[in-house]
Amino acid sequence: MNAAREFVGDMAEQISMPDIYVAIRDLLLNSGTRIDDFVEVVERDSMLALRVMRMAQSQYFGFPRKCESLYQAISLIGLMQLHDLLLGLLCMRTFSAIPEEVLNLKAFWRYNVQCGIAARTIGQYARNDGHHVFFTLGLLHEIGHAAMFLKAPEDSLRALDDSQSEYRKLAEAEREYLGFDYGQAGAELMRLWHLPPVYRQVAACHLDPATARDEFRPAVNVVHLAHSICQDPRNGDHGQLISDCIEQAPEFSRLPENIAAIIVDEIEAHTDPVLSLFWPRGAQNLTMHPGGRTDA
Repeated sequence: MNAAREFVGDMAEQISMPDIYVAIRDLLLNSGTRIDDFVEVVERDSMLALRVMRMAQSQYFGFPRKCESLYQAISLIGLMQLHDLLLGLLCMRTFSAIPEEVLNLKAFWRYNVQCGIAARTIGQYARNDGHHVFFTLGLLHEIGHAAMFLKAPEDSLRALDDSQSEYRKLAEAEREYLGFDYGQAGAELMRLWHLPPVYRQVAACHLDPATARDEFRPAVNVVHLAHSICQDPRNGDHGQLISDCIEQAPEFSRLPENIAAIIVDEIEAHTDPVLSLFWPRGAQNLTMHPGGRTDA
């Protein structure tokens, strides 16, 4: 067994996905299910049901209009997007107990929400029919870090400190201290949760898309570009990166020249509202200042 799989396996009970997610996934695999069946499952968790209602009425995920029922909300969102959004919600909830002195969850999830927004924007402008899934792929591409800081905070912090003080790549430092990096840990989490293979490929390969399997490389390329831009979205110098991506990945040929500026605008407009939709009840306080800024 590889080191990352053993690491994740040892904490399987602690980070297993809740029964409600398993039930939703099973419904999606059954061609005979109806929206009423999904409503019945989501209603088991009143807070989750409320968040689904809010998402359906949000400007970003749904339609800016009032939903009278959970049935209407799920109908507006769509079943596959419902799965993806619930997955993101429940992942945030699963890792909400990490102490703030170990990992600043607000900063961690804020960054990953930005990656989700960036990935979805890239998918949309690349005219990918499945661009909605890219939000969750971007949101969860660094989920391995959450597992590492939850179970092995000291080694994870040492790797982070070394990468910053010695100007090393973080994944390289993590492999030295833990025997694996956050991408490998994330891929094993996806395996534990029985997620579709594209999630595992994005987690494991977004730093080096050339290592991805051919059928998943387009999705990995999208998250790779989103990740790269979100490392420093305001530097205004992503032209060469985008040109290289367009040259190497045919799916990027439809991207406009100003895609980086578009992504920055989308991030600024939607990060705080989207993060507030996902933020787990009982986690570190998420204080919204007037004007929508987050107290990070």
